[in-house]
Amino acid sequence: MDDGSTPKLRRIERRIEEQLCELAAMGELSNVPGGAPLVDGDPDAGDRWAARHVAMNANLTLEFVELRREIADRRDRLVRRLRAHREWLADRAAMLNDLPGEQILDAARATTDFDARVQSEMRSAVGELNALVARHNLKVPLGLQIPPPSLEMLRGAPSPEQHAWF
Repeated sequence: MDDGSTPKLRRIERRIEEQLCELAAMGELSNVPGGAPLVDGDPDAGDRWAARHVAMNANLTLEFVELRREIADRRDRLVRRLRAHREWLADRAAMLNDLPGEQILDAARATTDFDARVQSEMRSAVGELNALVARHNLKVPLGLQIPPPSLEMLRGAPSPEQHAWF
């Protein structure tokens, strides 16, 4: 306000301050969302409120939240890749049944080689995912930790739209 405020305005401000102090003394303002803490016994309460307020206004996200998103994205990609590979294997098996006898052996060998390569890539990707999970789990309390996935678990995982651990 201006220093040249009118006496009436000063009276209104004073009355509002008195009402706020009365409400704070009764504990009526303790759960006001976004409000500054009114705790006199905690010298850091105002600093914590300010830090939270600045972070929210700057759209900052905590590192573990970003890690959790990255883990979910990678997990979803792995599940999709595993499903696509399983469908490819089923299609390939159907194709092998229709091939002439002289081509079956070469086609089956090519299928086995490709499957081994994909399985190796998937094991490597699961290892990278588990490294992210371990990093995440170091930063959060026990209740927010994520179990490290295995390749077998991802093979039987629900679709990315309905996965259960997030």
